[in-house]
Amino acid sequence: MSDGFLHWYREGWDAARARTLLTGLEAHGLRAANPATGLITAITNGPESWGEQVPTTQDDLVTAAGLARTSEINFQLWLDADTDVFTRIRRRTGTSVVVLEFGLDGMTSTEQDLVTEAVSSQIQQIRETTVGFVIDRNGISEDEDWDGVVLGEPTLFKQWPEVLALRARTAAQHPQLASCVGRHEPPLIVYTHR
Repeated sequence: MSDGFLHWYREGWDAARARTLLTGLEAHGLRAANPATGLITAITNGPESWGEQVPTTQDDLVTAAGLARTSEINFQLWLDADTDVFTRIRRRTGTSVVVLEFGLDGMTSTEQDLVTEAVSSQIQQIRETTVGFVIDRNGISEDEDWDGVVLGEPTLFKQWPEVLALRARTAAQHPQLASCVGRHEPPLIVYTHR
């Protein structure tokens, strides 16, 4: 079990793209509706209530996930009736970037693989809008400012995640990454650290 995470930074976000993402994730076994109950649940994020499951519909989830009326939404995706993935979509203030956060908390390594493979398949399909991504299955780097690193701020970090991917221009300008060797996967440079 771990407190791991996967953060995906991308541009060009709206309800239509949210629907496409949810459909793509479902094709890889990560669904919005709990397979046992059929319920789709958003998770409250304050200020009146924190962490409460609120039933919603697929259409309402897609609309909210498009972030037209809010800067953040939290909800659950499901691997099976008992294993959920806490998911947050948030617009990064002052930028056109949206961050899709997938929690890998409390999952076995097999479950983490299923989630990372499902999300990675979506990243591969729309790599041109991807600004970067961070995968840390063990959560050792969760306190680092990955928003700053991925978005090109000269933010230094102490703990490496398992995978860090940034646009090539951003990687070349980062004080820690400029001298590191990564794998070129246009438009990204991918660094792996195990």
